[in-house]
Amino acid sequence: MAWNEPGGNKDKDPWGNKNNQDGPPDLDEIVRKIQNKFKGVMGGGGSGSGSSSNGNANGGSLFFMSFIAVIILIVWGASGIYIVDEQQKAVVLQFGKFKEVTLPGLHWRFPAPIEQEYKINVTQVETYTDEYQLLTGDENIIFIKLEIQYRVEDAKSFLFKVADPVLTLEEVTESALRTAVGHRTMDSILGGQGRTELVEATKKEIQSLMDSYNTGITIATVNLQKARPPRAIDAAVIDVQKAKEDQDRYKKEGQAYSNDVIPRAEGEAQSLREHASAYKLEKIAKANGETSRFLQTLKEYKKAPEITRKRLYIETMEEVLGNVSKVLVKIKQGNNIMYIPLQQIMNSAAVATADNRTSERSSSNNGDSSYPSINSRERGGR
Repeated sequence: MAWNEPGGNKDKDPWGNKNNQDGPPDLDEIVRKIQNKFKGVMGGGGSGSGSSSNGNANGGSLFFMSFIAVIILIVWGASGIYIVDEQQKAVVLQFGKFKEVTLPGLHWRFPAPIEQEYKINVTQVETYTDEYQLLTGDENIIFIKLEIQYRVEDAKSFLFKVADPVLTLEEVTESALRTAVGHRTMDSILGGQGRTELVEATKKEIQSLMDSYNTGITIATVNLQKARPPRAIDAAVIDVQKAKEDQDRYKKEGQAYSNDVIPRAEGEAQSLREHASAYKLEKIAKANGETSRFLQTLKEYKKAPEITRKRLYIETMEEVLGNVSKVLVKIKQGNNIMYIPLQQIMNSAAVATADNRTSERSSSNNGDSSYPSINSRERGGR
């Protein structure tokens, strides 16, 4: 029955509100009002009979819920879009199991909880530094401060093969360093070359162990920042180190002197051998020439002994008198006063002596000072 028909309840309005304004509103009516408003928003028709109104309200609600579901599905699908930076790689898991490794760029995966990505920086170099108290091969204690620089090479292994790769690196570094130090003496570690060998051996051992554990970490550099003995023996170790440095310096100086003197001595010895060989050949050739000339003279002497004898005497006198100062005196003129030019003879002798000295200096500069002149020996012999 309509509310305004005769006999109807006129105390209620069309919306179900009582005329008594002080009472609370009816809950069913409030729900019905909200449904009608949504129906109007979704394009529902006007009010009809009671059954038609309920059908339209149910259809509008279904359409609204479908619309909301589509929006939620779109948002959920869009949440699967992710971006991998240039310095990163992303490891994608599907239901907690490894699926793939994606490279830098824009990617899509099934949204959570179906799939999930983990981004790992594979280009950034991380640094780990620590100081260790170690025992050397000669049973000395040494303090070493080591710096390790590393980066992630294999993102999958880094995430899943080892529980804590960085902690593993710390433990492996100490183990590798103790092994390397235990095979060396303190002096070799404190020295320049020994430090380099220690660093190379430690880096090689660390990388080998990290690869065997499949940590996915690559060691970039290993830096030995500090290596020192205990404070109590610092002064003694420094003195020993200085003494060894002085020893090395003196050895290098001696080697340099040896490298300078020995080649020169070998060169001089070679020069002497060559001069001696030349002198030998010269003397042999000279002797052969003298022998040949003597045999020819003997042949001529047998043919004409007197003439040959006189010729030999004249040639000998020419050679002897040609190299000395001479004064000729004519006795037959009967001159009682004889004048001998002594000053001129002495001057000539001085000039001849100076010429001889100049010739000797020239021979000495040419390396012939060890050997006397053949002509001077011949003159002395005659």
